Amino acid sequence: MSNFASSALSFIYIGILMLLATELPTMLLSLLLLLCLWNLLLANKGLTRPALLATNILAAALLAVLFITVDLKQSVLLFVTMLLQASILKLLQASSAKQQQTVIVLTFFSISTVFLYQQSLYSTLLVGLFFIALTIALASLNGLPTTRLAIRKSIYSLSIAVPLAALMLVFVPKMPAFWQLPGANSAKTGLNERIDPFDIASLAKSDELVFRAEFNDTLASPPYYWRAMLHTEFDGRAWIKAKIPAQARTNIDWPAYSGSAQIYLEKSANPWLYTLGDGVSRASDVRNLSDGLLQRKDPSASSFKYPLSYRPQLPEALSRYEYQYYTQLPQQGNPLTRNLARRLGTKSNDANAFIAELYDYYRYQGFTYTLTPTPITGSDTLDIFLTQTQRGFCGHYASVSAFMMRSVGIPARVVSGYLGGENVGGSDYLSVYQYDAHAWVEYHDGVRWQRFDATAVVAPGRLNGSLSQVEQLRQEFRANLELGLLQLSSFKSLNWLRIQLEKIDYTWTKWVLGFDQQKQNNLLKGLLGSQFAQYSMALVVIAIALTLFIVLMLSSRQRKVQLTFSAKQLSRLFDAAEASALLSPEQLTPVAQLDYLATHTPQLKAHMERISRLYVQTTYEQQPLTKKQRLELKKLVNKSIKIIG
Repeated sequence: MSNFASSALSFIYIGILMLLATELPTMLLSLLLLLCLWNLLLANKGLTRPALLATNILAAALLAVLFITVDLKQSVLLFVTMLLQASILKLLQASSAKQQQTVIVLTFFSISTVFLYQQSLYSTLLVGLFFIALTIALASLNGLPTTRLAIRKSIYSLSIAVPLAALMLVFVPKMPAFWQLPGANSAKTGLNERIDPFDIASLAKSDELVFRAEFNDTLASPPYYWRAMLHTEFDGRAWIKAKIPAQARTNIDWPAYSGSAQIYLEKSANPWLYTLGDGVSRASDVRNLSDGLLQRKDPSASSFKYPLSYRPQLPEALSRYEYQYYTQLPQQGNPLTRNLARRLGTKSNDANAFIAELYDYYRYQGFTYTLTPTPITGSDTLDIFLTQTQRGFCGHYASVSAFMMRSVGIPARVVSGYLGGENVGGSDYLSVYQYDAHAWVEYHDGVRWQRFDATAVVAPGRLNGSLSQVEQLRQEFRANLELGLLQLSSFKSLNWLRIQLEKIDYTWTKWVLGFDQQKQNNLLKGLLGSQFAQYSMALVVIAIALTLFIVLMLSSRQRKVQLTFSAKQLSRLFDAAEASALLSPEQLTPVAQLDYLATHTPQLKAHMERISRLYVQTTYEQQPLTKKQRLELKKLVNKSIKIIG
């Protein structure tokens, strides 16, 4: 195996491991990276590769680490990691071309595992580079004399494969997935079924994209409260999502939903989806719930698109059981908060008047919004927040406010989801990120559920756009955020680059990742008409067959040209040798005739051996001559003819 191929494979596996870094356990990732670096050292220094026994011991150690660090329930991650381990160990041991070819075949599968976890445009481009490097390594193992020729051969092969793949993507009917990918480690979320903000020291660390919302008509007016979950039970410290799921909605009045959008959800293993107000979806794999929320029927870590219809929440009468459920609190705990609620309640005649008093209390008592609150431990955390720290983010205010409302008999629940979204360059879509996670309160005023969000008075700028755009919190936001382009967006050129990359990624998500069965059917009907769209599979098979036939004809013609050139040069040489009575009287093959000339004409020996080698390359090894080799063959034949003459 060539050093080039071995080094290329090492770099490819380092790239694969880096793309899967958030999925793999740290210890296992470190060990696999060290093995790749070791193989790189062996390939470039020409050192002896480990013996079979040593490789087996390494394999056993890696398996032990694998089963210690990876949960056996994560079956897909388990098999992906085992494939990577086996391939890297095989690469470490491979010393012959045949062994390296085996590694290359395994690497094609290893590269493809990246798409189980990464489907963005940028990861796709990196994987494309890996495929090019892999085909170059394969070409170098199959006798191509120079790296340049191997690169040309690999690019030529991919230039045929990529259009064929695109053709199949468009025309081959899409089938549903045969299996679902379980929750991926990297499917992060800013939400949790349990809201306990008092032990959180900082917020808004992740700038990962959660979803994009493309509005069908015009961009809706802010604020954008993306509802995801209802937290209806308080355990003394945290608000918890109801254990009994909401019932599925029936008899939906579809025309009553005036707002509409397309939601492009990034990979997430969570079942909840996002809606503005009271939402419904016509997607077959979305469950419409009675509380106006949406759930994915078969959650997986893959990206997902669904149509959303929404409207403001309508009047809804509460039964006696529902009233008791939405006003229940623990018997003990947080006495100061209870007393404050009752004090504000004495000034109020109804729920809406109490809400106005609560807004004024937050506005005039020195409360502030922060992304780096002081953690509060122990019991009565609500009391400590109200009377001592008075610094918090949305979760603090939502938790305290819902508790106070229930203390005076106002039905209330905490809602978690996302607030806002970044509108890039005046486009018709919003990008919502993990740092936009938000919590607020819904209270029942006797007629309908209304929204209460203390953020409106302690950080009013937060209601418009994304958290990244709030001037009041800019310094805290950037200090908390993980390193990335957004953190450096104060530089105009970098912020411009970030926006352009966002637009490109949106286009990729919409037209490639979002190319579902419905879009395919519409495209085929537009291209072929309704009558022929059903025959798309047959048409694509015919098109691929024709393409392959043309490629084979061109390749055959190229080989014919090369062989004709070689045969022509030998014919010139043999004609000159025959005129000088130097050819063998017996009927010999061209190679045997060249050997005869080398033996009986010592001054031609070096020329004959080189001519013979070039002829064998084109005739028997079927490797076309480079431009330089063709020129060399012609010069050798000319010199030999002069010597013979």
